[in-house]
Amino acid sequence: MTKDELRSTARQLGIDLVGFTTVERVDRRLPAGLRFSNISQDLPVFLALAKHIPTGIMGAADSDPKRMACSLVHRALEEACAELAYHLESHDHMAVCLPSLAMDFKHKTELGNTPAGQASIDLRMAAVEAGLGTLGLNNMLLTPRFGPRIYLCGMLTNLEAEPDPPLQRQLCLGLQECGRCAAVCPGDAIPRRAPRGASLQSVRRLDEAACARHSQPYGPQAFSDAIQRLAEQQDERAQSSQIQGSATSQLWYHMTVLRQGAFTGCSRCLQVCPVGEDWDKLSESPHRRQDLPDSAKPYMERGLVRIDNFSGDRGAA
Repeated sequence: MTKDELRSTARQLGIDLVGFTTVERVDRRLPAGLRFSNISQDLPVFLALAKHIPTGIMGAADSDPKRMACSLVHRALEEACAELAYHLESHDHMAVCLPSLAMDFKHKTELGNTPAGQASIDLRMAAVEAGLGTLGLNNMLLTPRFGPRIYLCGMLTNLEAEPDPPLQRQLCLGLQECGRCAAVCPGDAIPRRAPRGASLQSVRRLDEAACARHSQPYGPQAFSDAIQRLAEQQDERAQSSQIQGSATSQLWYHMTVLRQGAFTGCSRCLQVCPVGEDWDKLSESPHRRQDLPDSAKPYMERGLVRIDNFSGDRGAA
């Protein structure tokens, strides 16, 4: 099987982007605990797979239906990845799927696949090496075709394939030229100030705990916090009230039924990023036009580039 044949099959299954790299190349960029060689020594090729989030979902104003719709995109991607693995094995190759929302509970290097449930940091780094895109100001993967409005999963295989080259240009415009994601982040988790002329690499970061509180209101950390509050509650009547309350029902529903949607509560940074061929269509949405006031632009103050946060939940820059 050739790379072109595999790409064609992947697209027939509903996977929009496919990139090839090697496990060895990706492992150089990952801490020891996250390296893909820990999974298998016999599968040296890594496939980065992505499915775009439909523009209609990104243009929606109500967060609950948006979470449900995004959970279906995650599920469709994971099912397509599984079908692609079976296809490879039917042609005498081996393959292992790496789900879009796989979490590292051993090392806990990040809190629940932030930002916006796009994928774990190891999958995002692998996608960069496989040429799918580059990292943005908040460490989210940006792609030329869909900007950050994609979900990722991966696959290890022993199919012989030449790696694709990483993109040579940064897609993110950076804080000095854009900063939209920082201006709308409700957790103020994205840097809003930097020295003038600073490189994107030196500014790029994300407060993952702050991001998780908004992007995963019913995610693993919220579930853990709820259990802790119950354990610390000494009043039996109050404890019973908490157990039977709507918050507990919501957590149970999202963690057991909706599942993938538990990671996709906030997608504001995805919605305002101007990178991607889909941006012109997305920006036509009346809801999108209200995301940023006209004054939400970077400015200079005391030798620093700054942008104000308009989300209503401002914290430290």
